[in-house]
Amino acid sequence: MSPSSIVSTLGLLRRVARISDADGWIRVAAIDHPESYRVLFDEDLSAVSHDEVVESKLELIEAMAPHSTALLLDPATSLAQAVAGGALPGDVGLISGLEDLYHAPDTSPTGFDLELRLKPGWGPAKLAAIGCDAAKLVIFHRHDDPDDLQERHHGIVSEVAAECTALQLPLVLEPLWYPREGESLDDPAVQDVRTASVISAAGSYRRAGGDIMKMEFPTVIGTEHGRGGADAACEAMDAAVDGPWVLLSAGVTFEGFAQQLEIGARAGAIGFMAGRAIWGDAVGRHPAEVRAEGCRQATERLDRLAEIMAAHGTRRRTLRPSAEAARGIGPDWYEGVLEG
Repeated sequence: MSPSSIVSTLGLLRRVARISDADGWIRVAAIDHPESYRVLFDEDLSAVSHDEVVESKLELIEAMAPHSTALLLDPATSLAQAVAGGALPGDVGLISGLEDLYHAPDTSPTGFDLELRLKPGWGPAKLAAIGCDAAKLVIFHRHDDPDDLQERHHGIVSEVAAECTALQLPLVLEPLWYPREGESLDDPAVQDVRTASVISAAGSYRRAGGDIMKMEFPTVIGTEHGRGGADAACEAMDAAVDGPWVLLSAGVTFEGFAQQLEIGARAGAIGFMAGRAIWGDAVGRHPAEVRAEGCRQATERLDRLAEIMAAHGTRRRTLRPSAEAARGIGPDWYEGVLEG
């Protein structure tokens, strides 16, 4: 990275540093889950109160924050509450999502409507104003989606990316594959379709403006077919991104995610942003001692994932500049910053 590009992106680099550790790894506990969090209390979501969810998330945030470089929090039930109440300390980064996920458990294979929507009354400018270090955006994607749908979603992402760039707010893009009716991941042919879609999305949404890609593991390593192609698929995904990417857990078990992260780290992942695989045992209407044990287990899992990154991470793709480039910055660098 040249001195001129460093100067023009100081805000971006500073925010990326705040969500990373000293070695450049990004280690994020994601707890921005909407209905998928509430259902752990009761399948009848109307029986789960706002306060119940807030209390649960604050309990987890306070436990996990010291073991994370950043937390991914939602505006409704965790972000403001964690900052105002002190559960999120100042030395831990803050990320929040921009998407508005419409709950559709009876009509969608993902449990959410597949159309990309932005949350009303929320956006990059508000995230930057309240001190967030990055924005995240989920997009449901298949490489064989109709062209008009793909163009619409890529267009929305490009507009959001431009707004984030103007604010020097890193944009984390999270493309998620979804099955069509009759498709099963037990079928190797469907697995191949999914792999192609994951790799396609890695490249196309990175080009649409993602600073950091938050990616699904590209194969199903719980099957022989998926295990056999895992390393090659991760290498292909790394090449498609051609930039920083982290791994999400996508509902797998913790042990399954630990295995995925080791493979991903070797291929070039610079970290993880994972959710239920880390904290799932702490959520629900459990006795206090069960919740406490779940929180303790979550911290141990975060520490183990950090060890995996330290042992297997290759740091091939990063937003961190070199010390040599920084030495070339002249004394008047600040005069043209943020002008025009």
